Amino acid sequence: MKKGKQVISDTTPKAQARQQEIFAQMTGEERVCAAMAFSDQIRDIALAGLKKRHPQVGELDLLDLFVQEVHGMTLKRR
Repeated sequence: MKKGKQVISDTTPKAQARQQEIFAQMTGEERVCAAMAFSDQIRDIALAGLKKRHPQVGELDLLDLFVQEVHGMTLKRR
């Protein structure tokens, strides 16, 4: 975390401490796998939200919206 940047959290200090204990006991490979799984879950949640807000949009256009929302850029199709 960058100095001076405030982070909003819905995790209690006790739960956060326990979470840090668990991560500290994991191997590097386990932490990477957990991070990848968390990333996949967050992506799926974001896509589900976009699909709910734009039910008329097809899958490719939905991915375009996702990239635009997450990365602030538009993909160019060939």
